[in-house]
Amino acid sequence: MKFTLRQLHVFAVMMETGQVRRTAERVHLSEAAVSQTLRELADGLNTPLFERRGRWLEPTADARRLRGFIENPLAQLDALPDRLQVRSDDLVGKVRVAASTTLARYLLPSILADLRAAHPRLGVHMRSGNSVEAERRVAAGEADVGFIEGPPTRDDIDAEHWQTDHVQIIAPANWNLDSVSLAELTQRPWIGRERGSGTRAVFEHGIAMAGHAPPHPEFVMDEPEGLLRAVAAGAGLAYVTSLATQPAITRGDIQAVPLSTLELTRPLWRIHSNERSRSHFIDAFEQTLDAQALQARPT
Repeated sequence: MKFTLRQLHVFAVMMETGQVRRTAERVHLSEAAVSQTLRELADGLNTPLFERRGRWLEPTADARRLRGFIENPLAQLDALPDRLQVRSDDLVGKVRVAASTTLARYLLPSILADLRAAHPRLGVHMRSGNSVEAERRVAAGEADVGFIEGPPTRDDIDAEHWQTDHVQIIAPANWNLDSVSLAELTQRPWIGRERGSGTRAVFEHGIAMAGHAPPHPEFVMDEPEGLLRAVAAGAGLAYVTSLATQPAITRGDIQAVPLSTLELTRPLWRIHSNERSRSHFIDAFEQTLDAQALQARPT
């Protein structure tokens, strides 16, 4: 383990205060102990986290990325005492879940299966589609809770950051991509997700922020597995959640395309209708699901 929860907590407070003295007061440590803790975290992660600007410590780009990675896990750990008070008797009934395609295929099944094993009187009915469809079902009252990839697009939906994911660019295994720039890649053939896909929204935003027009896909598919098979067959480049790519990369079917100039980290969202109240049962389900998800995807 290259870091501790204590180090991450001190780091998170430093990101809020910007000063060693104020951080020391918040975490009840000496200023020397705070400085040492931050040095050890930076050494463990092998990256500088702060640069001094007078009395203030300014976070580096890596520090800002790290904060995005740990905000949700730390919040879930802080809430564990309350969540442990949820009794198994609270999870008796049926929950209707709407989920975007990627989350319904790669992330939620194992979490829900473990949850169901611990609470045998819990029933879960999950329906999938793209993020826009999941929003529609939640807004229409067809689902009690939803999980999506892209930022919510409806005014009648409330959303909260649930977890963090990465979108990877992938290419056929036999393509030579040494020293290939992003500008060159945008001129190659691409396979893309359909409009309304959260994965597509994140990719196009990332490309635009890097100063390039999103490439026009020559194929459009609504399933990550279809994109993986098309790329493995040599059809072109694609963007897929990292939740889906590792088995194919390990087998040598495809290769990941590392691009330091392109940041494709994205939040995953939990959504509710803001026009309907949630029951105690749904609150208990979400608390227990969060605890299960934290075990399944540790920091």
